[in-house]
Formats: sequence, C-alpha cells, structure tokens
Amino acid sequence: MAARRNESPAIVFATPPSADELQTGRLMASLAAYLTDRVGVAVAVTRAVSYDDLGRMVALGTAHAAWLPPAIFVEAERACGVRAIAAAERGAGVGYYCAYFTLIDSDVAGLDDVSGHSVGWVDPNSAAGYVYPRLQLASLGIDPATAFQEEIFLRSHGAVVRAVADRAVDIGATFVHIDPAHPRKVIRAGWRPPPAGVDPSSIQWLEPFGPLPADVIAVRPDVPKKFAVALASAFLAIGDQVEEIRHASRDHFGTGRFVQPNVRTYDILRRAMEAAEGKGVELASLRPSEPV
Repeated sequence: MAARRNESPAIVFATPPSADELQTGRLMASLAAYLTDRVGVAVAVTRAVSYDDLGRMVALGTAHAAWLPPAIFVEAERACGVRAIAAAERGAGVGYYCAYFTLIDSDVAGLDDVSGHSVGWVDPNSAAGYVYPRLQLASLGIDPATAFQEEIFLRSHGAVVRAVADRAVDIGATFVHIDPAHPRKVIRAGWRPPPAGVDPSSIQWLEPFGPLPADVIAVRPDVPKKFAVALASAFLAIGDQVEEIRHASRDHFGTGRFVQPNVRTYDILRRAMEAAEGKGVELASLRPSEPV
C-alpha cells in the first residue's frame, strides 16, 4: 500500500451515500486533504452510491477503510474481519432506540400483531425509521419483506407520525430517546415534541429495540497498523481541531466528533442478526424490495 502523495492513492476511504451531492463533494475533498496530511500517504475519499455498494467496497477491498453504519459494520466484521478504529459521538446519558408506534385504539398491541397492517417508514437509509425496526422483526422470525400489507416511505419522522395520527397508515417506525433510569420514560421521540395538530397522548409505542450503537470508522484487516493508527488519530482529532470538517460532517452525516469505539455496544446487533438467520429470515430482507 506504500505510495507517494503524487501517485495513486495508498488508501481509499469510502463514505455513505448522501442526497446532497454538491455539499458532500466539498466535504469529501476537505476530508481527503486532511487525511492525506495526517496519515502521510495519499488518501482518496469516495462516496458509495448505496449502502449495499458501501458494504461491497469494503468486502472486496476496493475501499481500505470506511465510514460504516452499525449494521453494515457488523456484517463487514463477520464477512472480512474489519475492525472499528473510531466511533461517531452520541449524546451522553440518553438511550437511543427505535420503536414501532400506533394509535392507542389500534388493534396492534404488540410486535406479534404488526403483520397484515400498513406501515409508514421514514427512508430506506434511516436507521431508526427503517433499518433497525425491520431487524427487530427479523430477529423474532417475522420476515419484514412479507409482513406488511402496504409500505410507504414518508421521508421524515414527523411525516410518519402525522400519517399514523391521520390513519393513513396503521403503524409507524421512529426513534425514541429513553431515560436510562426509567425504561418507559420518553425524553424525545418522533411524536415528542409532536408535529402540529398531533395529540401525543393518542400514541402508543411498542417494545423498543436498542440501545442502538453509533456509526464507526473501520479498516480492513490488511491495512498496515501504522496507517490504521494514523487514521484513528486523525478522526479522533477532528472534533477539537478541524472546524470546517466537523461542521460539514455534522450537517451531512449527523455527527462531527469521534471517540474511541466500544465494540461491545454492537452486541445487540450481532445477536439480532444471528437470531434472524437462525429463524430463516435472510438479512437481505432488511433492504427495500424496490427503488423508492
């Protein structure tokens, strides 16, 4: 992998897809220059066209390192032995979960009742509003690819809440921030504070899934240790030293600070994936069945 800076890149770093191509392009250019300077070899930053593409790039070695959402990290860890070198910072003291919710007069009282109903998702790329609620069902042996009568993407958490409140869909999926000291105390959720015109007392939420771990910066096992250490140091320093990248990263990927990873926090995803596979549900069913 050794190379001088004016030659082909020694390290290819992949980022997740983003809807804002222009602004993300600027972030990628700044990040490439910053990482090249910190690592000491040429680093090229490339954006995956989809999350499937991101996983393939890492698995096939066309990317040596990547910014990975938690579920893709766990899959890549199992498939090719990637390891986390930094984790996106989450707010301290709050449990970040996902949960299905419906109206209190609904006939859906638990996760076993969701089959045959219509559901509102946020977006195929939404962790709490799509990916993890489907993994939760899969871990119970309910195939999310066939469970619902109708699936609608509504593009925001507020829109999902409104669709449930207006009875346009039977069930919605969203994030829930829970007080760790009181497991049924909601600090914040898709319906709290509520969108205009929605009565939060009309909402009931089902068994939450989580706590959900953070995105990671991960490297393939064939990346030399000195480069992995340098990459880790570079990302850990962004929060304190590189304001431009920190703010751009926060705007487009949800966070601009990184901390040392705690790999045990990903155990809930590992167990859920293993449970889903053990019950015959393919993990491919977590992805949308058609473009949206």
